Amino acid sequence: MANYIDIKNGPIHAKIAPNNGGMLAQLSIDGIDVLMLDEVAIEATPMCAGGSPVLFPFPSKTKGDTYTLDGRDYHMPMHGLVKNGVFAVKRQTEDTVLLWCKGSDTEREVSYPFDYLLELEYKVAGKSLFATAYVTNHSDRPLPHYLGWHPYFKATDRAALKLEHSMTSHYNHIDGRDEPTIAGLDLSKPWDNVFHTPLNKEFTLCNKADGYQLRCVLDDAHNVLVVYTGAEGAVCLEPWCGLPNSINTGRFVRTVQPGETECYTVELELERL
Repeated sequence: MANYIDIKNGPIHAKIAPNNGGMLAQLSIDGIDVLMLDEVAIEATPMCAGGSPVLFPFPSKTKGDTYTLDGRDYHMPMHGLVKNGVFAVKRQTEDTVLLWCKGSDTEREVSYPFDYLLELEYKVAGKSLFATAYVTNHSDRPLPHYLGWHPYFKATDRAALKLEHSMTSHYNHIDGRDEPTIAGLDLSKPWDNVFHTPLNKEFTLCNKADGYQLRCVLDDAHNVLVVYTGAEGAVCLEPWCGLPNSINTGRFVRTVQPGETECYTVELELERL
């Protein structure tokens, strides 16, 4: 069985799984579940089990699962390095938990040549959950990254869902072209699409069938929304800081200078319907 840490405040209850990628595993308001989670699959394949896996240092794929940095090629698995990792607990209160992990020598040799500290803070307050990632660079050169979150929002009837977003461009990740955005998405249809550059730093999902509505508020670094409907019983609405293969194209890549820390926050504000 997965090891969970519970945090609560008022109507909001969340469970965090430090041994399974440090993910937000469950989230509810007044007992209404907002995330889908397969509690059997989380032990073997956390990335596919639901919850909200953390994608670091790069979400999605790099071209050929490789990228080049300072003249050397590195291998980067799909959705990054920490999705199956184990996080330690740094601090815990009734409504907040702070986790941390560091890269290994093997990772630095094969995949990501940086001495990083990744901290994940989850906090519940009011009717919201705040997820913040802190990236600290202990290397002697700038650290490139563009993390993402992969929430599986519970959706027993995708035809009843209503998504509103203000992304102004659709990114064709097959050929790397920007195209006009797609509004009014019918989430009962198959989607695996990438959108970027929002007019407003938020999106909303109304789910009358499962009794909840959410508003996801993004900080300035989150410029990408991925919509994926290939998971049974869920819809994935994924806030990212970069595009697929950004490390090879240079678009939306962020850096942390040596000895410094950058932080990235998303807020999930919930309402019971």
